Amino acid sequence: MPPQDPWRRPTPCGTEKVGLFSVGSFEEKLPLVLSPLLFSSDLILSNYKNFAYPRGLSVELITEIKNQLQKTNIKIIVFDLRIHGWINTPTLRRSRILSKSLQDLCDGLQISNSIILSNGDNLIGKAVGVFSENMEAKEVLRGKGPPDLTKFALEIGADFLMMTEKAHQRIEAKKWLRDKIIKGELHSSQPYFAEITTISSHKKGYVHHFVLDKLHALRAFLSSTHPGIGFFLTKKPGDWVAKGDAIVDVYHPKGQKNPLRQEACQKIFKLSADPPNHQPLILERLGLNLHS
Repeated sequence: MPPQDPWRRPTPCGTEKVGLFSVGSFEEKLPLVLSPLLFSSDLILSNYKNFAYPRGLSVELITEIKNQLQKTNIKIIVFDLRIHGWINTPTLRRSRILSKSLQDLCDGLQISNSIILSNGDNLIGKAVGVFSENMEAKEVLRGKGPPDLTKFALEIGADFLMMTEKAHQRIEAKKWLRDKIIKGELHSSQPYFAEITTISSHKKGYVHHFVLDKLHALRAFLSSTHPGIGFFLTKKPGDWVAKGDAIVDVYHPKGQKNPLRQEACQKIFKLSADPPNHQPLILERLGLNLHS
């Protein structure tokens, strides 16, 4: 089994505690990547909270976050806000307003913070499920992970380094963290899966987008009934898929049957005749808001 709550570990002398709050994410990859990455820079990800998919930022959630923050002694926080339906202008505008309220809340509590609004209509990385997400996080730390997940982790990690004054420029902070990965300082062994079942597409077309409700349902199913099984999506939005191409690789222990039905996996992908428009990873930043 992968380690549980990797951000909760004894705090060595000389380290600083930081926190990460995610809203609208249904995966747990970021703390798995960030915990060892930050630890190598004398930072402890001691508080992580995921207000998971399908939740979005709301007045009620800000009140809930306030209650969480008042119970902790964390003075440095990054908010990872996944904006679902961001292409809808009123949705994005409301998210900006609520994010400013979140920033005001941190001002009142004297918490240094960074707020990142990202594309909540896509999946960061390719892994879905506890085991496969752990595998993917380890791949990032070996320098071989998906570019989007690596980029996102470095962006958040750089915010932590700048808020703790371990770096003064973003380019410097990202280079420091990237070098940790490139030099192999964070290498760890990979979990082993005896069998892989590949699921192929029944149709052809460009991957227009993932159907997140279907994807979320499959992850929840595996988490509750088959925690030792995970899967990787081999195609991402914008990729061309021919009939018979591999679209999902299911990793499962030897002797354990693949519990994912073909039909359910096909429904994850929305195909179209034309490729989709470019999908940004990070929509907006509110910038670093520092308190001494």
